[in-house]
Amino acid sequence: MSDFLRDLKQSIRMFLKSPGFTFTAVTALALGIAATTAIYSIVDAVVLRPLPIRDADRLVILLTNSVDQKGQPTSGPAASPVKFAFWRTLTNVLEDVSASNSIALNYTGSDKPQHLSGLEASLDTFKTWGIPILRGRAFSAAEDFPHGPHVAILSEKFWKTDFASDPQIVGKNIELNGDAYTVIGVSADNPAWVQFGPQADVIVPMQLDPNSTDVGNYFGAYARLKPGVTLEQAQAALAASTQRLRDRFPLAIRPKDTFTVKTYKEFLTGNTRPLLWVMLGAVGLVLLIACANVANLLLVRATGRRREIAIRAAIGAGRGRVVRQLLTESLLLSLAGGVIGVALGYAAIRALLAINTAGLPRLGENGAAVWIDWRLAAFAVGISFATGIIFSLFPALQGSRADLNAVLKDSSGRSGTGLRQNKARSALVVSEVGLAVVLLVGAALLIRTFVALYAVDPGFDPHNVLTMRMLLTGGKYQKTAGVQDAARDAVERIRAIPGVIDAAATDFIPLQVGAGLPFNIVGRAPVQGPFSGAGAWSPVGAGFFETFKIALKRGRFFTDRDDAKAPAVVIINEAMAKQFWKDGDPLQDRLAIGRGVQGEFADEPVRQIIGVVADVHNGALNVDTGPTMYVPITQTPDRLNAFLVRLLPISWAVRTQGDPYRVSAAAQEQLRQATGLPVTNVRSMDQVVELSTARQRFNMLLMTVFGAMALLLAAIGIYGLMAYTVEQRTQEIGIRLALGAETGQVRGMVMRQGMTLALIGVGAGLVAAWALAKLIESLLFGVKARDPLVFVAVPLTLAIVASVAVWFPAVRASRVSPMDSLRYE
Repeated sequence: MSDFLRDLKQSIRMFLKSPGFTFTAVTALALGIAATTAIYSIVDAVVLRPLPIRDADRLVILLTNSVDQKGQPTSGPAASPVKFAFWRTLTNVLEDVSASNSIALNYTGSDKPQHLSGLEASLDTFKTWGIPILRGRAFSAAEDFPHGPHVAILSEKFWKTDFASDPQIVGKNIELNGDAYTVIGVSADNPAWVQFGPQADVIVPMQLDPNSTDVGNYFGAYARLKPGVTLEQAQAALAASTQRLRDRFPLAIRPKDTFTVKTYKEFLTGNTRPLLWVMLGAVGLVLLIACANVANLLLVRATGRRREIAIRAAIGAGRGRVVRQLLTESLLLSLAGGVIGVALGYAAIRALLAINTAGLPRLGENGAAVWIDWRLAAFAVGISFATGIIFSLFPALQGSRADLNAVLKDSSGRSGTGLRQNKARSALVVSEVGLAVVLLVGAALLIRTFVALYAVDPGFDPHNVLTMRMLLTGGKYQKTAGVQDAARDAVERIRAIPGVIDAAATDFIPLQVGAGLPFNIVGRAPVQGPFSGAGAWSPVGAGFFETFKIALKRGRFFTDRDDAKAPAVVIINEAMAKQFWKDGDPLQDRLAIGRGVQGEFADEPVRQIIGVVADVHNGALNVDTGPTMYVPITQTPDRLNAFLVRLLPISWAVRTQGDPYRVSAAAQEQLRQATGLPVTNVRSMDQVVELSTARQRFNMLLMTVFGAMALLLAAIGIYGLMAYTVEQRTQEIGIRLALGAETGQVRGMVMRQGMTLALIGVGAGLVAAWALAKLIESLLFGVKARDPLVFVAVPLTLAIVASVAVWFPAVRASRVSPMDSLRYE
């Protein structure tokens, strides 16, 4: 221990005597460990950290395996009442089968109506998720039956914030959506309980009819595997059971679809795993580059200390003692870099996640779930010490086995001169450049993906458009006439606001995933089972297409005259017209939409097609548009309208002359005056577009940062090696100049040596990047994994940067004074 303390004190003195070396080495390590810590903290929060649920590996989500329009396999979580009732009978593999659905609620019991996040949950939901009831009780069977009592369970957070943790809350009434609900319990908050939105404030019974014939998919179903049943056994049993339900309800599931299950954690994180593993691999390359830089510095430092080490050995220090001293210095260096790196990485990732969480699950609001726990701390400490040991061991061993006689006779203390004598350092620089090429290729591909996304025509003009949402609650909105009157009144009020160009009501705004429904073309034989086809379905108000500047290709738009008294009409998009009317005229045909799928569509009228509009992206910009049907919001049957207003908030879109937020306050006030209900989700369409590309922006930003770090570290590595080489060869260069060499020749000699290393690294990196590019193919859009432009631009960029890094040492070499160099020690 006393030897270790002496080594520690000596190391600190050595670092203080060489502040330039210390700063450079610690900075390089800190950058590498900061990037590694930041990405590992996200991977830990999303993938590695266990769900805070009892027996989380037995919690599963029930899915339907299908095939998309491109023939690719896909799994959908949407369930119907018929599916749910059937799954509850599969007691040989499943237990505690439950259903839940995120809904919006208006809390109308206070002075000012408040919008709440709600959840409809079936009888066994709390048991399925293992969420305790802190006060009161869970739902009873009678309360979960259709037309059962109005009861509610509050979340722990809502109970504390809005009811001041009232211990007498159970049994009290609260007003939701204009109706009185009796509070029967308070549930514990659980961050794993993530459905299709944030943590619910209030949970109400789902009240599904066990004898329902409704095959509409609009909620999620979950269960636990029975003890002793494996996931594979459950998947096989679910797949084998599919035909039994299809025989009873042919419309419940398409002919080639099958049932399956996934663990909830796999479902939650499945589509993010490729991204996270790619990022973890990328950050590993950054760490390797940083370590190579530090190893190069340590090699240079060990070479400069050859005489010191030889003197230590000459006066009795053993080889092990010398190695231990050098390792202590390196570990101290690594520890300093690790501590700074962890702090820097944690601060950087929290700042990034506060701006953009990329829709990654389990991160919490603004990345609140990302923190440093013992596993992350152990990972950072392990990385730091491994870096210190691995990348300092070679310099330490090399320095400790020097020939004492040769070193002590060498008055200059300098090693050999050429790159041949610096093979280890040259190899490290080549490695840095090669790894930098791999990262820069990845960054360039993701940048091109982001550019390609923004080049996609969304089919509408998002600029100067404000969107708002509102849940229409109250008896008058159960009828279509009530929604029609409210929509007309609100739109007229908003249009009267100075600066407003147009406004409209809609159930779904562009880039927001809507409902999918089958349809039949009247008079034409069905070709997809009992239907002609299927497509997105969206009720919209008059002025919707004008507000979003969606182009009319044929026919006409909806007007205020298309109300419940007028003939039923529908507008389709170009994709639907091209697919189903290749040689015909869609304006001559009628559609029957959703009939036989859901009871709420039983009164849906046959609709005349009156127009064809441009394709609009209803999901993401990187997803091809499919068939879409628009119907007037004022022509939905009363039964369907009552179903929609219960589950789906209505959206308001306002086009303005300038910044849409300038009219936000006035528009919200007019909506409140027209309806008496709270407004929520106030966003511009530009924000909606940004949110739709958040994941791609996140990918691009991280890889660009990593690529820039790699480029900087590689440039520093090349510069450091060539600067050191020039210093070592000062006498040789002076002799060359004294014998008549031109400055340009000396400069060219140094440039050739440096660029040779850079080009070898670029070549090796291109080969590796070409092989690894396919790994990020799933993250790309609008660009091929082996894009020729990227594979030409990246090596050119790195070659230019390398030439600049080599130029300065080359210029310095050409300016060496022969007289000074001959006296240089």
